[in-house]
Amino acid sequence: MIRDTRLAILETAKRLFNEWGYNNVSTRDLADELNISKGNLTYYFKKKEEIIETLLTESPHTCVSKPPENLKELNEFFNDIQKGVQENAFYYWHYTQLPQVSPKIREIQNEVLQKYIEFMTQAFRILAYEGILREENSPGEYDRIIDVLLITSIYWVPFYKLKGNETSNNFSFLAWGILSSFLTAKGQNEYQTIKKNIH
Repeated sequence: MIRDTRLAILETAKRLFNEWGYNNVSTRDLADELNISKGNLTYYFKKKEEIIETLLTESPHTCVSKPPENLKELNEFFNDIQKGVQENAFYYWHYTQLPQVSPKIREIQNEVLQKYIEFMTQAFRILAYEGILREENSPGEYDRIIDVLLITSIYWVPFYKLKGNETSNNFSFLAWGILSSFLTAKGQNEYQTIKKNIH
């Protein structure tokens, strides 16, 4: 029963945070939605930040286990990022706010960011070695492209919502818009074979 209640709190919190935003959902709202007392809820999580910390700690940030070695795998990685952002929209809406209210969230953010930077750096090296990506025009060019891709992955949902066009674009589409001009002729040929899977 304890495990079921804890899981119900996490699932309900995630749903309500995604629907209404982190700031607009209180622990009282959560307790009412679950039809439990506020005291029962705070037995499991003393404050909202603890719920976010648990959601971030217990949810995998990516299902991709190794750096992509070709453009099909890279597209799968982009789709995986997109799925994670969509499922945790509340977190990305409050990406800069949440680490200010919880040092643990800041620590998780830093760990995930470093993991993604290392992951994408390895992928870019492999793709350049395979002749899929062109050589860098200047030192650190690919580091900057990786930064742009990661910034885009974090902010594309709130950006398009603010723009008033929530469904017209997605992360995979934006990522390839950034990356396609860095492909070699070999890379462009490979890109054409996966283009239909970019959605």
